[in-house]
Amino acid sequence: MSRTIKEAQQLTGITSQNIRYYEKQGLLTPERNEENSYRLYSEEDIGRLKMIRLFRKLGMPVGEIRRMFEGDISLEEAIASQISRLQSQKEELTAALEFCGKIKEEQLADVDPDMYLEEIEKEERAGSVFMQFINDYAQVVRPEAIRDFSFMPEDRCDDPEIFSQELLKYARENKKTIVITKKGLSPRFMMDGAEYKAYRTSSRLGIVIRCELVHPEDYIPAGMTVRRYRILRVISIAALPLLLWGISALCFLDRLDLRSPGSWLALFVMGTVFLADLFFVYYSHGKNFKG
Repeated sequence: MSRTIKEAQQLTGITSQNIRYYEKQGLLTPERNEENSYRLYSEEDIGRLKMIRLFRKLGMPVGEIRRMFEGDISLEEAIASQISRLQSQKEELTAALEFCGKIKEEQLADVDPDMYLEEIEKEERAGSVFMQFINDYAQVVRPEAIRDFSFMPEDRCDDPEIFSQELLKYARENKKTIVITKKGLSPRFMMDGAEYKAYRTSSRLGIVIRCELVHPEDYIPAGMTVRRYRILRVISIAALPLLLWGISALCFLDRLDLRSPGSWLALFVMGTVFLADLFFVYYSHGKNFKG
């Protein structure tokens, strides 16, 4: 059933002016009445307008909504970006409230605008650098989860057909959809719109199937340099070993006595464990950290 723009306005709570604006922005394309060229909105258009209203209520930019509708980004990515924006706005409002509290205690004639402006700009510079790092770091960490994965099959997978069956079995168990594009002992497949290659490795527990993105460079966030991406990726991968080692070191430092051979031995062991952790991470995630 088709609706007029007035009916669409009543059903969605969006003004006709904004409905036309969303149409100009490419968020929907209603049909036209052949006789008078009036817009006609289908039930799908009404549903989309309600979805637009929801995301706009959450403060999501129109461009981000369009990218989501066009499939350029997922709902999860769009929401994660919006959470980051809202968090940044929250911090700005908190800082503004603090300055309002300081200024409130003064008389108008005593307010020193230069001093307050300098303080505000100083905090803005410090905060923008930190938030940029946090936002970039989050953009790197999210794709890391899909970059590669591994699992232990029930069979040795020394036959291409069995290898493919094990991949499909893994997909079913994890509620994924896999399309095998190339069979063999190094098969390729599509999963969640990304192309993966798979191969077998051996471990003490048995055969392990390892799957890696064929084109990981496609997941470098837009606007981020390759060098910055690689640095943040190294940080994201090594963060846990660094954190564990740091906690261990802090617990040990208060008991450290450099005059004791035992303390030097303990430092050597901790350093060895730390380097072993880094080596393991380095080896497990590829011998280089290219995009």
